[in-house]
Order: sequence, then structure tokens, then C-alpha cells
Amino acid sequence: MTEFQLVLIIASIAAFFTYLGAPLAEAFEVPHLVISAALQFAAGVIMALVAFSLMPPAIRLGPLTWVLGAFFVGGLLYVILEYVSVWALSKPDLAQDNSASLGLYIGILVDLLIDGMVIGIGSTLTIKTGLLLALGMSISTAPLAFVITATAKRQGVPRRRRRLLSFLFIAAIIGGAVIGYLVLRNQSLEVRLILVALASGFLITTITQGMIPEANKEGEPGFAGVLFVGGISLYALMTLGLQ
Repeated sequence: MTEFQLVLIIASIAAFFTYLGAPLAEAFEVPHLVISAALQFAAGVIMALVAFSLMPPAIRLGPLTWVLGAFFVGGLLYVILEYVSVWALSKPDLAQDNSASLGLYIGILVDLLIDGMVIGIGSTLTIKTGLLLALGMSISTAPLAFVITATAKRQGVPRRRRRLLSFLFIAAIIGGAVIGYLVLRNQSLEVRLILVALASGFLITTITQGMIPEANKEGEPGFAGVLFVGGISLYALMTLGLQ
């Protein structure tokens, strides 16, 4: 078995565990309180991913001006995508889908794509590293699959489209792993760190502009802050465990 085939297997493991969040959301009627809690937890995990794993090496080892510029551009990219989605939803022929937050959907799918890329890059070091990253990240990405499916279901998105979303979870992680392994491994360290900063800016803006507002749409639950911090703490513990 080739190394590339092993990477595909590793990415498939992460994609499978992530996908499990979708049928769980389909099987139960989930109140907004639960969705809000899951979003807060997932937002904390993503915040920790950026703060502990992505940005420190980019700032420490990368060209600082380019890294900070890429971080800003990443956030700007999310804002532009959100603006375009709102503009598209304002068209009369899409009026029935006005409640759907495309910005949130795009943000989470891009997060899964980035997680897949990290798995692919980790696999270029050692297969064991890629496997550990896949197992660790699947713990944090499964809530995202649950959240986006439950949110789509609650907003009246047709079942066929929800099923397509669940397939996109798998495609994003496996596709990201393939990109990370085949493409980014051949780039210089500086280029990879700049791309990491770009992804980090996008993810942070996803949290502040998409996930947290969606979580608080119907009033913030009293334990929301605890779940957000809990997500950060859990990822920090997993990071320590993988070292």
C-alpha cells in the first residue's frame, strides 16, 4: 500500500466520524438551545485550533508582514463571501431560502476543508502524525456536522439538500487532505505559513460573523460562555496529548 493510499484511509476515518454528526441531527428534533450550545462549543474548538496550532508557528517562523496581511485577507474573504450570499438570497427566486445562513454553511465547510489540509500536511511528516491529527480533529468536527445539519433542518432546508451537505462534509475533509498532501508539501515553508495565516483569518471571522451570531439568534443560553471555554480547553488538552 502506497503512502498516498494510507493518507486517503486516514482522511476517510476523520470524514466518517465527522459525518456521524449529520444522521444524529436528522434522527432527533433538536431545539435551538442544543444547536446554540453545540455552536458555542465548536466555536471554542476552532478558536483554539487557530490560537494553539495554526498562528503560533506562522508568526514565529513565517515572514511576519505577509503572515499578518494574509490573516487580514482571510477575514476579508469571509466578509465578501457572506455579502455575496446575502445579496444572492435577496433575489425573489430565492425568497423561500431567505432564512438559510449560507455564510455559516460556507464557513463551516471551509473549516472542514482546512482541517483536511492539516491532516494531509501532517501525513507528509509521518503517517502516525496524520492519523493522530485525524482522530483528534474528528472529535472537534463532528459537532460542526451536527450543527450545520440541525440548523438546515430547523430552517426548512429540503432533505435532499441536507443530504448533499452531509456528502460535502466527507468531500471537504478528504479533498483537503489530498490538497495538503499532494500540493502543499512541495511548497516552501514560507508559502505554507502564509496560507495557514490566510485560513486562520477566515476561521476567526467565521466564528465572530457566522457561528456566534447564529448561536445567539434567539437569546444566549446562560452556559454559553462555559461551553465556548470548554471547547478551547478540550482542544488544548488534545494538543498536549498529541505531542
